[in-house]
Amino acid sequence: MAHRVTIEPFGFSAATAAVHGRIATAATSAMRDTTPDAKAELRAQIVDAGLGERLAKTWTDKVYPRTGDSPEPAGYIQSRASEIIESYEKGATIVASGGRKFLAIPSADCPRHRQGNAFTPEEVEERFGKRLVFIAASDSGFSTPSIRHSTAVGYLVLKGLVVRKATGRWRGASERERAGRTRNPRPVQSVIMFTLVRSVKKPKLLDLEGPARRWADNWSLEFARRLEDG
Repeated sequence: MAHRVTIEPFGFSAATAAVHGRIATAATSAMRDTTPDAKAELRAQIVDAGLGERLAKTWTDKVYPRTGDSPEPAGYIQSRASEIIESYEKGATIVASGGRKFLAIPSADCPRHRQGNAFTPEEVEERFGKRLVFIAASDSGFSTPSIRHSTAVGYLVLKGLVVRKATGRWRGASERERAGRTRNPRPVQSVIMFTLVRSVKKPKLLDLEGPARRWADNWSLEFARRLEDG
């Protein structure tokens, strides 16, 4: 006959449950506290790079479990504009798509919306009531007050503009201004609205690995601190 001896230490189950609960509480609270800080660092990085508040706010965060505690919590930070973020992280090369040969890069003279984003070629034509004219970059006879670029293939230009004295912005010249029959004549100019290029190499402006490492380190420190304090 086989004999079996078993022991059941008094209170052992309760003790292990308590330890498990302390670990779960410390791990989850540390995750909930460090995740928003990591998101804030990622958002600040975008603003500091000059990419704007709108793109920065695409970073969102979640911590699981949503309620209660777990010894293995998870924190997630993701962007709703992941393709844009990735392009500035890796320094992507952008080329024209949809059958187009060139990219149209807004010039410093191109009008902007209140949010800061430039008008599209269609919006520029609608604003001024004029058609944009293609000028080859190699055209030595083309005169403009706008800045030219060495990588340009050509330009989309609006002709017959004068600058507003009050704002410094461009507007269409009147018939009298084009004929030079005004009291204080202003030069009628051909202004570059868009620079045409074959491709654009985005600069590497974002570092996602650094904030991720600091997030992991901060979580470990906070977890250990909470475990000791508990």
